[in-house]
Amino acid sequence: MKRLIRIILGVMPLTLLGCSLQAQDAALPDPVQAPVPAIISEPSAESLAELEAAIAKLLQMDKVTLAADAFTQNSRLALERHPHRDPNNQLLMGRSFELPQIVQLWISGDECFVADTEEHRSAPLTVTRCTPE
Repeated sequence: MKRLIRIILGVMPLTLLGCSLQAQDAALPDPVQAPVPAIISEPSAESLAELEAAIAKLLQMDKVTLAADAFTQNSRLALERHPHRDPNNQLLMGRSFELPQIVQLWISGDECFVADTEEHRSAPLTVTRCTPE
């Protein structure tokens, strides 16, 4: 009888600890969904303006001009600087060897954001609606 009581008293804390850990796991919030590449689901003039402003800020440029269908077919976009030309339409500094900068549209949960693939910076988008690619 004494041996049975010792076994019960020895197992009881382990049982309570297991129940406690299980209760803690149930109380944890849902994990944040991993970001996935996205495309724009509802293109509009407002979303285009938001994208241009966000990308210009990410790439530290004064202004970025995007096509109206940017990010509607593909989540990645290559951006090149507009070459400087003289009045005769000749390049001022010859050829440009600068590589284009790549930006990508992402979605995590229901939040869209655009990210610079080289510097790993991102900017949230509040107006733009997107869906996974």
